[in-house]
Amino acid sequence: MKAIMLAAACGIVLALSGCSGQVGGTARGLFIGYVTDKTEEEVVAKVGKPESVDTKPLTLRWTYKKKTFDPDNRSLVDEETILIFQKDKSGIFKVVQVIFG
Repeated sequence: MKAIMLAAACGIVLALSGCSGQVGGTARGLFIGYVTDKTEEEVVAKVGKPESVDTKPLTLRWTYKKKTFDPDNRSLVDEETILIFQKDKSGIFKVVQVIFG
């Protein structure tokens, strides 16, 4: 009985270690909830600073590298996660779209 339990435990460890390296960062759904309709300051406080920023008069585009993963696709890590900010009625930039790639 002890040998069977040990074999089962080893099997579980091996199965889980086979998945290592795929999951990293935040699940897409959670990430969307963290950033949607948030200001620049709120986004930085929740998910950190982006790798790059592209600024235009009415739009900001922030790019994160390997920050999110897709739980519906074997938890593969997204190479990029892009946030699109636009000014709201009060003139404050807020996230209006999240693009995973």
